[in-house]
Amino acid sequence: MIRIALILAVLLPVGLSACASREEVQSGRVAQQVAQDAEDDTACRADNEPDTEAYEACRADRTAQRARQSDIDYQKARDFDRVLGGLDNL
Repeated sequence: MIRIALILAVLLPVGLSACASREEVQSGRVAQQVAQDAEDDTACRADNEPDTEAYEACRADRTAQRARQSDIDYQKARDFDRVLGGLDNL
């Protein structure tokens, strides 16, 4: 009994520290969005001047590509969860 209590005493703080708070998840998403915007801006500025139609078209194209990739990634994750039996009703 003491052995189980000792194991729980060691593992519980480790398990709790691994959980991310809602704010940490949100700040991670914001940081990722800022990084993607900077990457898109740099890529589009290489060929076009800012505030031109070509620049705006480049940004729109990169946004559309990112959205398509996000849809593909979501579908793959959903299919994987279905294989494991996790998300049957989606």
